[in-house]
Amino acid sequence: MFEECDILIPAAMEKAIHKGNAHKIKAKILGEAANGPITPAGDKILQENGCLIIPDMYINAGGVTVSYFEWLKNLNHVSYGRLTFKYERESNYHLLQSVQNSLEKRFGRVGGPIPVSPSEEFSARMSGASEKDIVHSGLDYSMERTAKGIMQTAQAMNLGIDLRTAAYVNSISKIFTTYRSAGLTYN
Repeated sequence: MFEECDILIPAAMEKAIHKGNAHKIKAKILGEAANGPITPAGDKILQENGCLIIPDMYINAGGVTVSYFEWLKNLNHVSYGRLTFKYERESNYHLLQSVQNSLEKRFGRVGGPIPVSPSEEFSARMSGASEKDIVHSGLDYSMERTAKGIMQTAQAMNLGIDLRTAAYVNSISKIFTTYRSAGLTYN
């Protein structure tokens, strides 16, 4: 844990990094894969030493997000791809037909029709995304959007490398917005 490295990922236990040992950390980036591996005092020392800390509440959000997707799927008793399978397959065939029509319009049909055939990769995807593809896509989108939001908040609030505070601000703001939309706040 105290070796020279670019990225350190404490992933085992809480409070592993504290004011008594944080000054020994030589990593430039620390990704909190465990829940609460850094105490507040340790966090302060690391930040003062210029260490970028990616907070556990962000890193561990992927598992919670995928659980949410699964919950939604179970509520509806329908797999993700089942609803869009036929539509996507037909849309892709229409796309190929459109390309063929455009080529024939541009170059004519001198030697007959210009057949457009899908590659093996495209054929494999023509029937639509698998459930796994859909979950990965949704997870990528959610995590990217959240990361951008954290960075924007850190910049807008002049927090420097304090991504934990930026993540908390974003979380509390989302909760407030939800409560306000539901009429549960006082103005």
